Parts: sequence; structure tokens; C-alpha cells
Amino acid sequence: MPVVTIYFDRIYSMLKGEIDRDELLDKIPYLGLDIEEIHESYFKLEYNPNRPDFSTDYGLARALNAFLEFEKSWPDYNITKNDLTIHVDQSIKNVRPYITSAIVKNIILDDESIRQLINMQEDLHNGIGRKRRKVSIGIHNFDVIKPPIYYKTVDKTFSFVPLNNKNESTIHEILTETDTGKSYGGILSESSLYPILVDSSNGVLSFPPIINGDLTRLTSDTKNLFIDVTSTNLESAHDALAVLTSSLSDAGGQIESVNVNYSDISIVTPDLSNTSMVMDLNYAKSLLGINPTINEVQACLLRSRMKSIIENETLKVIIPRYRFDILHQVDLVEELVIGYGLYNLSPTIPKSSLVGKTNSVQKQLDSIRHTLTGLGFNEVKTFSLISKDLLKRTKIPIESSPRIIDTKSNEHEFLRSSLIPSLLSTLSKNINNEYPQKIFEMSESFQKLGTKITEHMNLAMCIAHSSANFTECKSNLVSFLRQYNKIECMTPSKSYPIFIDGRSADILVNDSKVGIIGEISPEIIQSFSLRTPITCFEINLDSKIIST
Repeated sequence: MPVVTIYFDRIYSMLKGEIDRDELLDKIPYLGLDIEEIHESYFKLEYNPNRPDFSTDYGLARALNAFLEFEKSWPDYNITKNDLTIHVDQSIKNVRPYITSAIVKNIILDDESIRQLINMQEDLHNGIGRKRRKVSIGIHNFDVIKPPIYYKTVDKTFSFVPLNNKNESTIHEILTETDTGKSYGGILSESSLYPILVDSSNGVLSFPPIINGDLTRLTSDTKNLFIDVTSTNLESAHDALAVLTSSLSDAGGQIESVNVNYSDISIVTPDLSNTSMVMDLNYAKSLLGINPTINEVQACLLRSRMKSIIENETLKVIIPRYRFDILHQVDLVEELVIGYGLYNLSPTIPKSSLVGKTNSVQKQLDSIRHTLTGLGFNEVKTFSLISKDLLKRTKIPIESSPRIIDTKSNEHEFLRSSLIPSLLSTLSKNINNEYPQKIFEMSESFQKLGTKITEHMNLAMCIAHSSANFTECKSNLVSFLRQYNKIECMTPSKSYPIFIDGRSADILVNDSKVGIIGEISPEIIQSFSLRTPITCFEINLDSKIIST
């Protein structure tokens, strides 16, 4: 999950009412946010990737002012007309076809404001931007730009001075020799032409989605901004721009429009007009188990910064443009309950005429838990979604793990094919705890074979202490299988990249492979900042281990 640092002095300067520090920290989680750390002058806030408006303190202040009822009404965002025009060349159509833009005047940017602005930019890149593949954002010093602006294509020999550089580089050099080029160049790999944004004097603003030009870099003296959002999807470009400009407006900036001229159409951006959605009150009440009056519902929605209009038994809810995460009535119900106050809800037991019972598989899994806890292990539960970095660190082939196409976080990019990386990550977070540490997890794993994805129930176990070794790990494996279901196994030697060569093996039951076992290699241990030997085994709990 993304994290933003919020300074107490800044957030208090933005709040329109008084609240003490302890109460503020107590109320924030009721907005659906998690406080990760608290320090004397600041705290760190973890937020959902689908809420990039929380990536700055301006967004948090905006939500708090409504939630705490410091602000019960607010004007729509005001956009001043500007004659600046972006001319979109027809050659861009098959490369990165869409662009939206805005001007922000009279903004005061200190070092912290710039840091938060960059944080929001990257959050949008990684979330709605799908790591810049779908959306990329450039933020520029408007005062050095000479209108009009041209969005066109160039070949790989085109050169300019990239951001934070003094010398010119060609497009080819940027893609092959710079970190950003190597990271994001694959987005443009299918084309021999490359998108570029230049002004009337051919000064380069941006080479999207790779890097800005140094010509328009921001400083603490910058007062006027030009924002470009390039995309493969026009609606997503509008969404990203709305989040940015609304936050900058709340920060005191004056938003001005930009004309974007395509070969067949012209549009004016940004679009900060509110959207709307109808909410069925009976539907909301059925989900929440409460019976508020229609006026109470309106008051609750106002605390989530949403106005509403009564229409018979429904509400027409006015949704701020930056809330592009509102997609369904259930999202409005979530905002209603936030405004109602999660602390005001009472837990109830669902009514049912059916009597539940544990199925046979669950009974066996419970038996496995009992056996392993009897052997001195502690159970952990981790996410089935893991990062590309975690796969790389454990040398697990990326192609064997199904990739999530529309993930909103770098931390949840793949369905895991093994539980061991998650257990190693858990051990790394417990590095300051007492050793020995003996943990296990039972959970789903996923295998990608061509276009087919299969799901399995796996069991993985790790032992970490100064003398952990293969023999100890195998002894626990054998004890577990015998105690659980009188199963015997064989462990013929087999090499795997995650284990030390010569200290790893397959696990065979009735001559069939059910798992792997070994000592984790020192290189992988070091990559997790661990300082002690670790042994692991992982088995597939199929019909050879449990019966269905």
C-alpha cells in the first residue's frame, strides 16, 4: 500500500476547525486510512491505491474538513479560460494518442509541497497509470514555455536535455542508458516513432512516458505550472488530471484551461465538473442493517463531501470529479457508512435457518494446524498477491506466476506460485524478535502453464536460527507427515535456485513429487536483510496428503 508523510503543522494549517492531536489521530482511521507511524512532528498514513487524492496533505485536509463538519458546503472548482493550445499531430495516433492538460497559476511551492506533488504524480503513475503504460504525467514550469505547444512524434535520433542533466541525449541514448529509459522504454517498444511535447521554439517539455526535459524543471521559486497527461485512454487521462488539479486548487492555485486540438476534434481540459449516481435507499439499508431517514443519509454523505438531491425513494448523489473510484451504488454505501461513523455500528449475527458445519477438508486442515503447532510452529497468514521484486529476490521464474493485469499496487502484481517468498518476507519483518523462529502457512498457490492457471492448496514451513540446517528441517517434515496421517516420504537430492546447492531435495510420497525442501541460499537470505540460516519445505496438499 502507498504511504504519505503528513506533518502536523501543515495539516493543522489546512483544517477549518479545532481538534486536538489525539482526537485527530483517533478519527483518521474512520476515513478508511491506516496510521503506520507516529512521530513528534509527523505521522505516516497508509491509503488505498484507488484513492490517490489522499497522496497529499491537501487531500487529507479536504476529507477531514467534511468528515469533522468543519466545512458543510463548498463551491465547485473554478476554471479560468486560457487561450493556450496544444496541437496534436496525426502521427501520434498509433503511439500514445491522447493528451489532457491544465495550467495552475499562483501556486506556492515549498520543498515539502514539491515532494508531495511528486508523490502524487508517482502514485497516479503506478495506480491508474498502470506504471505509466496507460497514463503518464508531466509537471512543468509554465513561465519558460513559449506557446503554442505541439504533441508530435520523432525518431530515435532526436535529441534534447533530459531532466536534471546538462548535456543533450538522443531518444535512443535515453532509452538504453538511463534508469528511467530502461524501466519504461518497453512501453514504446512496438513503435519506431516516439512521442514528444515541444513549444513553439522547439524547446522540449516532455518525452512521455519516460522523462521531462530539463527546460521546464520545477524549483521552489516556480509559481505557475503546466501539466500534461498523456495516455492510451482518454477517460483515464481526464481522471488523473482531475485528481491533480483539484488538489492544486485546494492548495491555493488558480486552474486555467487548455485547448487540445486533434485533427478531427477539439477539447477543453481539465474537466472538473461533478458526476452523479442514483442510490437506492432500500438497497443501502439492506446492506448496512440500519434505518436512517433520508435527511440523515444526506448528512452522512455530506461528511464524505458528497451533496445529494432527493428523488422519491432514491438519492441523486453528486460526486466530486476527483472521486473516479466511485463506480457502483455499493461505493456510495461505503461513503454513507463512513459519514455515519463506523464506530456507531453495532455488530449483529446474521439470521439463518441453516446450521453450518465444518467440511471434511477443513477438518483435515485444522488437524494439520494442530500437528504443526504441536511441533512448535506458529501459523502466519499472508497475501496471495506478491510483488515482482519478491519473485526476483527468491529467484522464482516470473513466467510461472500469473500476472494481474489491472493491479493498483506494485506490491500486488502477481499471484504467487510458492508460499516461501511470503514466509521469508515475514521473517524479515520479525528480524528483531527472539530466535529460533518457526513459522508455517497453509494457503492457495497458483501455477501458470501456457494459458492455463491452476490453483493448489500448499503448506510451507520455515525454521530460522543460528544452526538451522537441512537435517532439522527434514526431521520436522517427517514428524509432521507421520503424526498427521502416518505418511512416509523420500527426499532425493535436487538443486533449486532458492536453496544452497547440495542441500536441497524433492519430497516424494509414493514415488510422486509433492514438494521441495532445503536450506535457503545466503544470497537470498541477505536480500531480505536476514542474518541467520533458514531452512524451508513446501508441499502440495493434494490427494496424497489430504483426501477430499
